[in-house]
Amino acid sequence: MVIRQKKQKKIERGDVGSDKHGDCWIYTAIKSDTKLHLAHCVGKRVQRTANKLMAMVKNRGKVPDTDDKATFVSDGNDQYTTAFDPDTINYGQLVKERESGRVVGKTRKIIFGDLEAGDIETVYVERYNLTLRHGISRLVRKSLCFSKCKNMLEDHLDLYQCYTNFIRPHLTLATKTPKGVRNIERTPCMAEGIANHPWTWRDFLMFKGGS
Repeated sequence: MVIRQKKQKKIERGDVGSDKHGDCWIYTAIKSDTKLHLAHCVGKRVQRTANKLMAMVKNRGKVPDTDDKATFVSDGNDQYTTAFDPDTINYGQLVKERESGRVVGKTRKIIFGDLEAGDIETVYVERYNLTLRHGISRLVRKSLCFSKCKNMLEDHLDLYQCYTNFIRPHLTLATKTPKGVRNIERTPCMAEGIANHPWTWRDFLMFKGGS
């Protein structure tokens, strides 16, 4: 996506605000089992952006150790290779080969840790990226809604994260019930045990957090 003050090709080194203009990437992290939108980070496609995302993930999740490793899967972005601790992480990459914009092949690579090649899949985060594009108008390509301000994009993503985690039930998380009884809808936060019911916008806007 592009933050329009200047197009990326017109930005020169040393320009004032060059870090806020031109191409801008959204790095996202979700939990595949509960579909929880765990963290996101907006910035240039550089190591610092990947490091910032992983710092958020570490602060919001259970800290892994050598006996209880966490498993991560990503695309072929090698920035994550140095953002992870190889002693406590199982990490694999799914690298797609493209021709004329179409995927013609996939290569699964185990970067470090104990991981089955068949478990390396990015379908969940790719589907969520599509959900983001449908739910956030400023991410729609070639429209008048494109983002012109990085700060507003970050605020919009923060709001959408709360919406998708607390308010919007996810069909695959519904609790099955006996025939004739309506299935219990659940949100990602319900699946995580953070909430006990789907929130409304009123619940969200009136919520008073702890000190």
